[in-house]
Amino acid sequence: MLISINSVPQLEPVKREREYNLYEVPIRDRAVYEYLFNSESHRWIDEHVIGLNPEESRGYQAMGILHFIGLKNVHKGIFSGKSIHEAINILEEQNFDFSLVIQCLYRLIYQRTTSRNLEEVIVDDIESEKAEEESYYTDGTVKEYYGKRYERNPENRKKAIEIHGLSCVACGFNFEEVYGERGKDFIEVHHVKPLSTIGEEVVIDPKEDLVPVCSNCHRIIHRRKDDVLTVKELRELIQRPSQKDCI
Repeated sequence: MLISINSVPQLEPVKREREYNLYEVPIRDRAVYEYLFNSESHRWIDEHVIGLNPEESRGYQAMGILHFIGLKNVHKGIFSGKSIHEAINILEEQNFDFSLVIQCLYRLIYQRTTSRNLEEVIVDDIESEKAEEESYYTDGTVKEYYGKRYERNPENRKKAIEIHGLSCVACGFNFEEVYGERGKDFIEVHHVKPLSTIGEEVVIDPKEDLVPVCSNCHRIIHRRKDDVLTVKELRELIQRPSQKDCI
């Protein structure tokens, strides 16, 4: 479909806001994007964006979100082949009010920029760790190699950070709070299962298998190869009164 500046159909919003208010902003924004840019159906959006069984929901949740905004069948796939920036430029030239859609698209740009920056930071951090521990790869065992591979997989690390955050799960240390801009988005990621249990590559669940830890806690966890601490054990060490406090 060829879209010119003057050929975007006017929005036809409905007053029913139940579905729109039921879901968080990122879900609504992605529903708008998939509908306008990829021409996806309401059922597809229910399944792949909202996470519903389309046979049960029948696309009504996505339909409710889009119809509240005013997006109808005439808008489906209208920006196919165009970038988000191009779509925003077109919408901002309209005589009608497309502010809700434009806000969605601006948020998507911000989300993608933030995500891309985080991925770049993670890759750089992994490369720095490799350079620092080059001999580790030369002398390390297969078990340790697989463990580090999991922790240093950029996608695994990104998902773990998105789930658990950037503060150490053991002591609460946050690099950005202490080091400012130089510490932004930095944290090490620890594989919670003992490396001795990993003999081959397996599917990693970033939520259950990986946790963010500061450098000090990470080193203490792995300080004794034959006695790798769990996060719970490390927390107990941190919370235990020191000998100095007992004097």
